[in-house]
Amino acid sequence: MIIPAAQTKLCENKGAARFKFTPLVFMAVIITVAGCGTALMTKDPSPPVVGEAVIAGNLENPKINEASGLASSRLYPGLLWAINDGGDDPLLYAVGIDGADLGTYRVAGAKNFDWEALASFRWQDTAYLLIADVGDNWEQRQTVTIYVVKEPAITATGIDNGKSVKIAWQIRFTYEDGPLDCEAVAVDTARQRVFLLSKRRLTPVLYELALQPIDQDTIAVAHRLTAVPHFSWPTGMDLTSDGLSAVVLTYNNGYLFKRRQNEDWSNAFKRKPQRLRFNRLFQQEAVSFGFYGKSVFVTSERIPAPLVRIDLESETTKP
Repeated sequence: MIIPAAQTKLCENKGAARFKFTPLVFMAVIITVAGCGTALMTKDPSPPVVGEAVIAGNLENPKINEASGLASSRLYPGLLWAINDGGDDPLLYAVGIDGADLGTYRVAGAKNFDWEALASFRWQDTAYLLIADVGDNWEQRQTVTIYVVKEPAITATGIDNGKSVKIAWQIRFTYEDGPLDCEAVAVDTARQRVFLLSKRRLTPVLYELALQPIDQDTIAVAHRLTAVPHFSWPTGMDLTSDGLSAVVLTYNNGYLFKRRQNEDWSNAFKRKPQRLRFNRLFQQEAVSFGFYGKSVFVTSERIPAPLVRIDLESETTKP
């Protein structure tokens, strides 16, 4: 049985302090503090529920004390990658699908200002990990950064702790309508796009960014696609490798979206999603599809952090 979360950090330093206290906003803040965000974060209480959740294990590496991103390996079915929130060294943690500690890699030349999302993808027969340093609690960062590295390979002797991985490319960018906080990032390889879902707005907004920069010196611009009205405060997002399914995590729930062939995600995100069946965890901010896209993994910012696997019942269901 999954133990429901205690109070989340939304009631602490990640609350609504950044808003101007107009009467309407003041009322929303009172609701947020009293209900720990439930009224604001769950806009649609009755989408169809799918999946079966089990505790796959706990994250065994004690250094993963604030997991903010999770990504499935594109090389090995039994491997996940995780990152810590801002303040940690620029490290990638290898994790088994049972939570086992499988080693650590340093990202040479990177800084962890506020790492908030991790994604994996394959491009030109190479597996990559995308690290999104896009956290901005006060929405003041004029530019934010994405690092892309080749996914480290596991040799016959396993993963060697202390190894480092080089940055393949990085993207410095801004949003077309000014700074914002973001913790939900995913890659659509077929369209060569990075999707970013804003966090600190009552209605999140989906943005897109080219997966590769024009050059390393040019600051790219993430363009607004559409508002996503089904929830508030998304904390994680992932796409399946075929680009036809998306999962979005919030502090309270997980949501599953399906895209039709030749349909844009800006349209698919407007339809009512399915809700994943699991009880929320404390400060849940990391989500990833499994290697085959038939399950979803979720973990949280706590020690020990449970690793929850949600097996999808409607994997072949058409939207």
